Order: sequence, then C-alpha cells, then structure tokens
Amino acid sequence: MDLNLITHWKPEPGRVVEWKVTDASARAAAAAPVDPALPTTMQERHLRRARLAANTGETQSPWIGIAFDFPGRLDTEAMTRTLERYVLRHDTLHSWFSFANADADADPTDTTNAVRRHVVPADSIALVAHEGATLPTSEQVRDHIAARFANDTSALGWPAFVFGVVEHYDTEPPAADDSFTLFHAVDHAHTDMQSMILTFAETRLIYQAELDGTPPELPEPGSYVEYSRKEREKAATLTLASPEVHGWIGHLTRSGGTFPSFPLDLGAADAPQPAIGSRFDLADADECERFGAVCKANGSNFIGGVFAALAITEHELVGRDRYMALSPLTTRNDPQFYWSQGWFINLIPVGFALEDAATFTGLAQRAQDAYRSGKALGEVSVQQVIDTVLTHAGPEAMSQHTTLAPPPIVSYIDARRLPQTENFVSTRATGIVGGKATQIASIWINRVLEGTWMAISHPDTDAAHRSVTTYAERLSTIMKTVAREGDYTVSPFAPVAADSATAAGAK
Repeated sequence: MDLNLITHWKPEPGRVVEWKVTDASARAAAAAPVDPALPTTMQERHLRRARLAANTGETQSPWIGIAFDFPGRLDTEAMTRTLERYVLRHDTLHSWFSFANADADADPTDTTNAVRRHVVPADSIALVAHEGATLPTSEQVRDHIAARFANDTSALGWPAFVFGVVEHYDTEPPAADDSFTLFHAVDHAHTDMQSMILTFAETRLIYQAELDGTPPELPEPGSYVEYSRKEREKAATLTLASPEVHGWIGHLTRSGGTFPSFPLDLGAADAPQPAIGSRFDLADADECERFGAVCKANGSNFIGGVFAALAITEHELVGRDRYMALSPLTTRNDPQFYWSQGWFINLIPVGFALEDAATFTGLAQRAQDAYRSGKALGEVSVQQVIDTVLTHAGPEAMSQHTTLAPPPIVSYIDARRLPQTENFVSTRATGIVGGKATQIASIWINRVLEGTWMAISHPDTDAAHRSVTTYAERLSTIMKTVAREGDYTVSPFAPVAADSATAAGAK
C-alpha cells in the first residue's frame, strides 16, 4: 500500500457516486444524548486541537483516508448494503463529540471544559447513494474528494466519515477492464492507519458477499466505546509511584524534557511551510529477508534492526550519540479488537545510546531491547503521564499546560501480517493523509511483500527535500549493506554538506 498526501494523489477521472446519511439519520444524530463513555486520552487531545484550530482559523487535516480499486462495474445497491453493514459493525463510527461549553469564545484547551460523547442509535443509521458529476481530469477528482474529506469528516459532528466511488467507464457494453475506485476518509478520532488497512479488507469481503448473495464471513469486532471506558479507567489509577510513570519520566529526563526532532535542516525554523510527502524505497523483498536474518542472528527482530539503522544514520549525519524516537504502537492487545475500527495507538519511547557500538551487529540487540522497554509503557500514553504529574503539581500547572501540537513520529508497520495485503498492488491501494503547514518531519516505514519503503511528511522547502533525500539514502545504504555483507561499520560523524546539518542533537 502506498501513502500519499491528498495534494499529490493522482486518482483516475470518472463519474462520482457518493453515499450520505439519510435526513432521518441526521436528525437522530442531532438528538443523540450525552453518553457516559469519555473519549480516550488521544481522542481528547485531538478533539481539543481540532476545536482550537477551528477557533483560530488554522488549516488542519485531522482525517485519514484510503482509496482502492474494484474490478467490474459498480453495483450501487450492493455497495450501499456493504457500506451500511460496515458502519453498523463499528460503534466508534456512531459517535460524535461536543464540548460542555460550546460557546465560540470558550477555550478548548481548558480541561474543565469537558469533551462529551454522543452515540447515534444504530437502528437509525442508513445511507443513500447520490450520483454526481463526471469529472474529466485527475485534478478535478482530487480537488472534489479533498474538499469532501476536509469539510465532512469532523468528529465534532456526525457523520465523521465520507464514502464515495469514481467509476472509470463511459462505454457500452461493459468491458473486461472496467473498474471503479472506492474512496473513504474518517476523522482521526475514529481510526488509525491499521484500521484503514482493515477497511480495505473488510469492505472488499462484504461487497463480494453481497454480489454473491451470501453472508460475509467476518468475526464480530469489539466495541471501541468499551475500549475507551477501559482506557480511562486505567488512566485514573495512575500515580507518581506507577512504574509506567517512572518509565516515561526517565525517558523524558534523558532527552532533556523535549520530544525528538528530525536531525537535518527542514528550512522551516522561522515559520510552518506547506507540507509535502516524499517516498523512498529502502530495500527489496530479498534484501529484507537477509537483513532480518542478520538481525535475528544478533538478538534482534526486524524492527530492532530498523531502529539500529536509524540511530546509525543520525549519528553519521549529525553526530548524535543517543537515539530517541516516539513510535506508534498498536494497543489491540485483546483479540476482540483485531477487526475493530478505532484509534488503537499509543506512542512509545524508543531511546538508546550508541556509546561504543562500532557496527550494526553490535547495536542491533541494544535497539531491540530499547524497543521492548518502550513497549512495556505501551498502555500508558505520555500525555497520561504528563496529566498525572500536572495533577499532583496543582491547579496552576494544569492551567498553564496548553500545548496540543503533535510531536514528530517514527512509525513502523509490517503490513504483511494484515489481511489481504497481497492485493495492495493489483488494487492500487493507497493511504491518504492531509497536507497542511508544518515545521516537522514524521516518518512511516512500511514493510510489504515487495520490500520496505519509507514515507516522510515534511515542509515543502528545498532544504527539506535535500535533507530527507540524504537521510533516506543513508538509511537505505545501511540496510542494503547489512543484507549484502552481514554487517555495517559505523562511520565517524561526517556531515554531507555544511548547510544540511543542524547542531541540534549533535554532540
């Protein structure tokens, strides 16, 4: 599966068909009472940030989307049943959120202004198809879908999701190569990228079952609303003496109390710049197998090897002797949530020193141990730790803590373990995220059947393009060398160019 910013996605032109909730469903949603289940900690921060952005007129793209192809011509009735069944299966898609004080001048960063959940009754949810215009260019299709995603996916209203199809045929009779593209997005409060991949598998399975007239063979998904309740219950038990709090504080202390940053110049130090996505192949399938074998022989898994290679990259480019990343970790630890839609993610710290490590094989186990240590904190988010510390610090500290900006991340997903990944290429499956002004770079490393590749979201500046290319090429060189020679010798710090490295983090 590819990953694209919406501004650089190139869909095929064609006729648009979209699904919207019925007027009766919208009325039922507006009347939905407050539900006692609170949002998760991650959801609450996201919702407060979204309201703050709306209040200040900031451009934001708080949704995640996906697009993929189906063979043949669209059966509108079958797809309507498919999408209704899909929405009804996942209770997070029935939720919308509001603030206790809904006044326009109310401060969304004020934690005394509670975020409340509303749940739309499942028996009132229905979708109806609307035939749209034929859009003759890729740019027109993209712009139309981008507007729908931007305007109709807020979790502060319902529905927070968009479904549509672009039909790629205008001739009669039907031809063997006819196809259509399903596009879908939902506010991040209700999803993560793994959920999007599950959407890919689930909608394909349901649609085929609808065409065949058979019941879809899918397990029942667990309730994300119930997951939210349990997450809040656990967070309420945290104290300064909790091991997870101690673990997070230790990582924050060692990193100087700040989150990690991209090591090279992004050309956006003075102000945010428009975002762009860059994609780089790191290693092919055979190289990945050999790289993984070296990792295993040296006390590491593939993911530990990736972090070791990242640490060597940053050491060689800017001289960092300690690596630190915030990495998303799935919290689908209960099997009932395997097929559930929701934001099943916490960020974990992955931090370790290079010290005397002179080779990749000398560092691989250290990196793997750091990842395992971070996973031990995976059920407690850093925000819950901050909230716990601030609660004990008193009301004044709580009132001063208003930072809602997301930190840069380093994500790794082994998509080979998820259902129907063998169909990514043939269906042109792509994840889609929004583009907005940014000063940071976030990294997604994805292993698929064809190999491992990296996407980096970064400011669209000349400096950033040079920097992310330099970074990706060095990382790829390390991984390919390990695969080819069984090891990699760490080189002394030697910046590629004087204007491409920053002093931040260099030692």
